[in-house]
Amino acid sequence: MIKFEDIDVLVLAGGKSSRMNYNDKALLKIGNKTFLENLEILFSNFNRKYISLNLSQNISNDSFIRIDDEYSEIGPISGLYSGLSKCIGNYLFVTPCDVPNLTKDFITYITDFVSNEYDAFIVKDKDGFIHPLMGIYNKSSLEKIKKSIDSKDYKVLNLVKNLNVKYIDLKYTIFDDSKILKNINTPEDYKNLNISSENKTKFFAISGVKNSGKTTLITKLLKKFKENGYKVGTIKHDGHDFQMDNLNSDTDKHSKSGAIGTLIFSKNKFMFLEQTEEQPLDFYLKFFHDYDLIILEGFKGSIYPKLEIIRQEISNISVSNPLNLKFIVSDLKNIDNNKILKILDLNDIDTIFEEIKKYVF
Repeated sequence: MIKFEDIDVLVLAGGKSSRMNYNDKALLKIGNKTFLENLEILFSNFNRKYISLNLSQNISNDSFIRIDDEYSEIGPISGLYSGLSKCIGNYLFVTPCDVPNLTKDFITYITDFVSNEYDAFIVKDKDGFIHPLMGIYNKSSLEKIKKSIDSKDYKVLNLVKNLNVKYIDLKYTIFDDSKILKNINTPEDYKNLNISSENKTKFFAISGVKNSGKTTLITKLLKKFKENGYKVGTIKHDGHDFQMDNLNSDTDKHSKSGAIGTLIFSKNKFMFLEQTEEQPLDFYLKFFHDYDLIILEGFKGSIYPKLEIIRQEISNISVSNPLNLKFIVSDLKNIDNNKILKILDLNDIDTIFEEIKKYVF
């Protein structure tokens, strides 16, 4: 079995970007992060990360080791060759810099295919199209890559035909390949991306009766999401009309556990708190639009997707709106509910975290 530490990462960012008016696509922004910064988060679990650039580019990031193309004017095959020549691991996860919809789940799925039997592990989309710049290459492919360059055949699609390739077919997976594999090549692509990103925030409610442990579970989940590179905020409804000089202690717990922003409201007022340096006025008008997820505390009667906590000695039946109630977390084994719902262990934060991701990402 291939060890995870044997797989390095290479971001291909050395193209001219002529269709993007010669702007470096790695530095384009979605929300408040550049494409490269998003990739840094997505590949945070990999020990070594490289970025392939041409000599004229002035791009730096402390998380990526710069590799300059050994050959100029021959396209991405040069970056692929240079990356495989200089990386430490035996395998190199290759990705273009302009795929801002890539996800951690997709990356993990690809790495699960790696073995020492193949020269490369290349993604094939649901229409059967091969994506040679999205996959993992073995150092065993280096000789054939050099042979292609020497023979002036610079098309990577032609190269993979000469390699022993394991194609990772997405046809029967749940991945939205049309979105995940979408390259941002033109200003129009970028404009459409920014329009769609304005509505990217997802919501998920943590419900339950009073004292069921909602805040405790939320604080644990916030830490988990933060560790995995997600930007998460919280919203809490206070039915007792909170006082400005005595904010609910649960809100403070949200912030200390990793919520970058949190909002509390009652029937008469609301307050939005975010950890940030002072910004121009228009910044504060954005609120949560560029967050990955907003966790709602309570809202058991809402139509938002939710889990419900049912805890021993507090409650033994479901009281949430069954519409969009996805699963239950509990320290009980038998719960009286009208829907046959999955019941997860209240203390198994890793499983709860993964289950929430299924519904919001």
